[in-house]
Amino acid sequence: MSRVLVVLHDLDDHLNELGGPLVDAGLAIDTWCTWVDKRPQLPPSAYSAIVSMGAIAGVEDHHVHPWMTVESEYLTDALSHGKPVLGVCFGSQLLAKVCGGRVFKAPTPEIGWTTVTATPEATDDPLVAGLGTEYDGFQFHYDTFSLPDDVVVLGRTGDLIEAFRVGDNAWGLQFHIEANPGVALQWLGTYAGELAAAGVDPERWQRETAAKWRSYRDACSQVGARFADMVVARADEEVG
Repeated sequence: MSRVLVVLHDLDDHLNELGGPLVDAGLAIDTWCTWVDKRPQLPPSAYSAIVSMGAIAGVEDHHVHPWMTVESEYLTDALSHGKPVLGVCFGSQLLAKVCGGRVFKAPTPEIGWTTVTATPEATDDPLVAGLGTEYDGFQFHYDTFSLPDDVVVLGRTGDLIEAFRVGDNAWGLQFHIEANPGVALQWLGTYAGELAAAGVDPERWQRETAAKWRSYRDACSQVGARFADMVVARADEEVG
């Protein structure tokens, strides 16, 4: 059975809608909660894939979060062995840094629903091709990143990179593809002061979530299922 390491950095950002497709594929999942354990229970070689979720911390806070160094080691190992990787929000930023990019503050934070425009390279991408030429992204981040020339950009919102692929098997998605109404409503309460300071209209947040969540759930299910299929196929190749 293929074993996937899921890295969680905060209590309020877990797999959510991504969990179902991974479980349906029959994958064994180890959850590393970075605020509980200093490192995963098993070494990098034990895992067929890594999924890294969002975080309140920023990538440049590594000096106060020792788990970041450990996670970077696991991501580096996965990339060097061609194992599937999926980074979501913070996970995409850490992946960008590990593959040689630079993480920095965005000119304007992205908070709430935005439209992601696919690049021509996304047309035949095995993970995001089915999302279309334009699609919704649920956002909550202040940082963005640049990427080395050999990394393929798959989606943008304006000048900001929203999706990319490293090699053949690793992807970063800046938007929270896993989010559902429960996530949106929880964050609306948990970060009410922060959202108000950023000028976010809570009524608009709720209206847009109500209008978009079903199609967004379908998009997440598709991404999760495609990623899970790649994990299984890659593991089968190694066995064969």
